[in-house]
Amino acid sequence: MLAQSAWCRAIGLPALPPRPHFPRNSLRSRGAATSSSGCCTCSYASQPQARKQEHVHRPRKRQRRCTRSHAVEQSDAALDNSTDTEINPVDLQSLAAKNAPTADLTDVDLDAIISQGSFDEDSTGSQDWYSELDKTSTSIVVQDTEPQGDEEDPDASYPERPSRSYTLASLLELADISLPEDFGEDELEVAVTGLQNRPQKVQAGDLYIHITKPDEDVWGCVHEALQRGASAVIAGDVFEAEEDLEVPVMLLPDCLDAQQRLAIAFYDNPSTKMTVVGVTGSTGKTTTSWLIRGMFDELDKSAGLIGTIEYGIDEFLMTEDGDLWKRDEPDPTLQRESSVPNCLTPYCGKYEVPETLPDGLHVHKIMAGQADRGAAACVLECTTSGLQEGRCDYVDLDVAVFTNILQEKVDALGGIAPYLDAQGSLFLKLQDPNRQRAVVNSDDPYADDLKRFAAAVPVVTYAINDRSADVHAEKVVLGIWESEITVRTPIGHLRIITPLIGRNNVYNVLAAVATGLSINVPLKTIVAGIEATEVVPGRTEYIDLQQNFQVLVDSANTPGALNRLLEDVKMSGARKILLVFGCEGDEDKAKRPYMGEIAHYKADTVIMTNQNQRSEAPEVIIQDIITGFPDEILDNNARKPWAGGFLQDPSRVSPTVREFLFYHQNVWRRYVCEDRYSAIRWAIAAAQKGDVVVVAGKGDQDWTEVSDGRGGFIRGWLDDRVECRNALSKLYRLDTLRHMDRTEIPFVVMGEREPRHWEWGKK
Repeated sequence: MLAQSAWCRAIGLPALPPRPHFPRNSLRSRGAATSSSGCCTCSYASQPQARKQEHVHRPRKRQRRCTRSHAVEQSDAALDNSTDTEINPVDLQSLAAKNAPTADLTDVDLDAIISQGSFDEDSTGSQDWYSELDKTSTSIVVQDTEPQGDEEDPDASYPERPSRSYTLASLLELADISLPEDFGEDELEVAVTGLQNRPQKVQAGDLYIHITKPDEDVWGCVHEALQRGASAVIAGDVFEAEEDLEVPVMLLPDCLDAQQRLAIAFYDNPSTKMTVVGVTGSTGKTTTSWLIRGMFDELDKSAGLIGTIEYGIDEFLMTEDGDLWKRDEPDPTLQRESSVPNCLTPYCGKYEVPETLPDGLHVHKIMAGQADRGAAACVLECTTSGLQEGRCDYVDLDVAVFTNILQEKVDALGGIAPYLDAQGSLFLKLQDPNRQRAVVNSDDPYADDLKRFAAAVPVVTYAINDRSADVHAEKVVLGIWESEITVRTPIGHLRIITPLIGRNNVYNVLAAVATGLSINVPLKTIVAGIEATEVVPGRTEYIDLQQNFQVLVDSANTPGALNRLLEDVKMSGARKILLVFGCEGDEDKAKRPYMGEIAHYKADTVIMTNQNQRSEAPEVIIQDIITGFPDEILDNNARKPWAGGFLQDPSRVSPTVREFLFYHQNVWRRYVCEDRYSAIRWAIAAAQKGDVVVVAGKGDQDWTEVSDGRGGFIRGWLDDRVECRNALSKLYRLDTLRHMDRTEIPFVVMGEREPRHWEWGKK
């Protein structure tokens, strides 16, 4: 019992109720000896010897300031002087009694929200309790939420952007859109100072382009845009105004196409001012895009990126409107080392982008923001859905890169024909053999199809298996810390060492090399740019605090992605794989058993946990996952006399039963810990030299979502990378507990864990 409390404190876990001690031959005395004391949760200072590092998103030569992930940069002196902070558990009774204190607090108790269905309005005096999160919890740690005074203004690094203004007539003429015959001279002379297709973002003088969506109040959107000062409106030909409008209104049959033509006219066709590289395929787009941008960085060229993780230029983040991103509200997590177990930390003041290609208008607005600030290149991550919707139809590409096609993605789109058409549309845009190039993975079964789409321009191929490829991996040495790749190219050999591990990342590196050759980047610069890109956020991202085992955070959240990830880790020589994963709530339930099956057969230790449970109960999601386990485990689980069997969170069973639950979980090395904070620490504390801890599912996603009990969701801060780094920084404390047996959970002093071969009720 003492040992358990020690290791819980050492790695920042809320302790389970004390492990019962019972006489050898008395089953009844086990229950009598059980204590019902509450949890003790403690946090403490990080390891003084290990300086806490800010999560970097950029290559070494141009390190990005941490804006999206958690910043915990402190001096060594501050760490030496840091003290332990006590975190008190929430008082559910006082919360239910509607007498929650109104101190300035930042965490909301998750269990209270779930158990009550919704949060108590009276305790906050507000209808919108989420806006008052820092006043509703009894948990807690008081934090300073004032904005950081030393944050640099990103606009100071660039010259002021040019102001643009056109008359409606001149803009329509430049966009090759016919002028309406019924427009008078006054209507045609209306000034247009911006373009916008989101009514809530319209500013005075903007031309509002309404893109009709299913079940949308078209007039309501147009009315809001007019209220905000729109100077003119373009809408679909089915739009009918409910009142006379004082601004020009044009009705067009295809507003999606029109908005792109207007964008290239208004923003002076920004893609023609930069070297634009488009990357498409089923997987590997994000990593390949970041590697290519790393090469541009090594050329000392200002480079932009439009991807599913961020939009940016150089080390600065951008909004979808092409402006440099600035924090518009305080971020209460900036002073935190991690989140708090079983609590929800407010998510605000964070950078967010959708996980897909921006719409056609905003692609050009972002590119304009990059070109106006002097960017010489832009790397564009082209998703299949975005290509299918024509979002890149008016982008002038210099290089199109194809990574691969996976069957699971093909099935999701309805077959190979529409999938190939979407991918091929990017390569059909390549028509200038003197300037444009195509880069194709010749190991992919559909490589010849992509080559036919790019028949008008030279094609540079890359491969691992195809020795005839222009860029070929002659030798690959995989390890859990790095990959060493010897590459043959038409102009020489390269030796690249990268911390991006696994066979899939070898393909990404080869794609970047082939892209560099296609735009005449020197070989030394190609190597330097790839090796400098040490981290791609949430894509086999390693967390290194000098521990003797590897920790990887990845976004794999489908059966295919999880299978490829674990295969790569195994192929890299992991002694054992400790996997922490879960499944999304309110999403595809059919994939959960397959996720469980892959986890069981590909990982040595599996810890199932929460991952955006939303409106679903976490235990239900986990029960769906374990249905993919072998019958032997399921039958053993079903024979247990307590509800739910042994494959459930320890907190859901009584202390009397918990001993048996842990015994059976340890036998199969299959654990359930619904609190993701704790699950990550279980895995990291149990890892041994040469092991690989894989935290899968969220990747760069730094939030979690739960139901608010009112049909909506609450978003809270939870970043797997932050939690891993925080757990590793405290691991040295666990190492100081000598004679600690960490082979099974819960950890105990060596010799206390007797070999047990009994079932329930017998020994």
